Amino acid sequence: MVDRGVKYLEGLAEKDLRQANWGGEDGQVMLAGYAHLKAEGNYEAPLVKMATKVALDIVAAAKQNRGVLRRNAKTNYEVAVAIMLLADLDPQEYRESLQILGEGLLALQMSHGGYGYEGQANGNVSQTQYIVLAMWTLDRAGIELSLDRVNRTVLWLLRVQDPSGFWTYIADDPGVGRPLQKQTTKEMSWSSCLSGGSAALICADIFRLWGSSTERKDIPGLPKAVKVVEEDSLIDKRRKLAAVKPEVILAANSRMDGFRRQNPFVRGNQADWFYYMLYSMERYESFVEIASGKPGINPNWYDDGVKQLMSLQDSSGAWGTKDKVWNRPPVCTSFAILFLIRGTKKSIGKLSEGRLAGGYKLPTDTTKIVVSGTQIQGEPEVNAVTDLLSLLESDGALEKDAKSIPEDLKLESDPKRRSLQIDRLERLLRGSESWQARRVAAKVLGSSDELRVVPSLIFAISDPDTLVRSYAVDGLRFLSRKFDYADLPNKPDFNEIREAQKLWRNWYLTIYPGYVFLDPNP
Repeated sequence: MVDRGVKYLEGLAEKDLRQANWGGEDGQVMLAGYAHLKAEGNYEAPLVKMATKVALDIVAAAKQNRGVLRRNAKTNYEVAVAIMLLADLDPQEYRESLQILGEGLLALQMSHGGYGYEGQANGNVSQTQYIVLAMWTLDRAGIELSLDRVNRTVLWLLRVQDPSGFWTYIADDPGVGRPLQKQTTKEMSWSSCLSGGSAALICADIFRLWGSSTERKDIPGLPKAVKVVEEDSLIDKRRKLAAVKPEVILAANSRMDGFRRQNPFVRGNQADWFYYMLYSMERYESFVEIASGKPGINPNWYDDGVKQLMSLQDSSGAWGTKDKVWNRPPVCTSFAILFLIRGTKKSIGKLSEGRLAGGYKLPTDTTKIVVSGTQIQGEPEVNAVTDLLSLLESDGALEKDAKSIPEDLKLESDPKRRSLQIDRLERLLRGSESWQARRVAAKVLGSSDELRVVPSLIFAISDPDTLVRSYAVDGLRFLSRKFDYADLPNKPDFNEIREAQKLWRNWYLTIYPGYVFLDPNP
């Protein structure tokens, strides 16, 4: 589904993405580019470049206007997506642009703490959610922001929640120090409920109320002398600046969950915001997992969403053409892709981690290569790492003979190109039909010294090829420095494979406690 959805987006011209949608034309281009980037990890893709240009045009306009953002009905959404896109591309390269966009958004905050449409007094829960997500993205990218502004937003969110638990689209603020007041149900929906719940959880995460993996004092498997730089005092200082305690936010979301249980989501005959709601649900559940410290705490929501999306995707790969929705198909498709690949979850904890969509079929491929230093030789058309990857992904590669696997293949030293190469190797390891290519990918990833590849190597333990499994286990032992951990027989049975995967998952969760494995749990 992801593969077909991405191909649909790639086939759209910019004018197709820019069709009128209440002033959000720039946002539609950037959202499609962001979904493509998160799914494919390809910085050079034409759609990603198109979206990046749009984001930088917004920055240029703001600079020309002394930091003031140009306004339309969708400014808050557009600028939030621009921040997410640029931060995912390279938070250092685009640092100045991210600062300009962040300061521009903060300037739009209303006196009560929320965000909304220009000229309206009341805040908009949906728009506030996206601005909070942008603020969280900036914070994770190391860009300072006003924590006082975040406090004002979370206090507004708590004030405008209806006593029964729901959040409405445009909310009436009872005022500081006053009890919750009844909100109108006219614009109440699961989308608005999940927007409010997500935004509150994200605000709390900015204050590190749900903890942080940086609090660990050592790395399992490494000598005791090797320590993570302790940040306990910095984290404690940030937590003390939070205006509310974590249990207050958890109680608010508990009320919202209770409301949703009593009012199940049912699609009617009228147009709705279904795909927007799915992505909001993915975001909410991702932060629930962080807040609870229990991955998968709410079962079934993802599987249920996948089943619905299976029946709604058309032959072109698009969503939003077979049902009644307010958003146009490119937007619906982008939201669907971000839901399917768990786009929010892949951004939590490590901003650039997890661009891999994972699991979907790739072209057949193979290798015939000999390595000399950092250059790949043998096949005349192969002379660099990127060329090797192109060969591995080529349609006719399976017809070639393969007798050697790189012994000392070196990935790019440039962080951006290296990240892209790792993404492509992970996709080969998870989805290639060629055992030769999977062997290459497993061996190179295992020697990369990049902890982000651990989930893909764990996945490869179940590979049908013996050497792929062996390279995956060797790589995990090298990366973890646990050289005798989770032994796997030469001819393991199903239970032995699952037990080994379980042990490696448990080890990885000691490093990234909030990580959620998208592959079936053993």
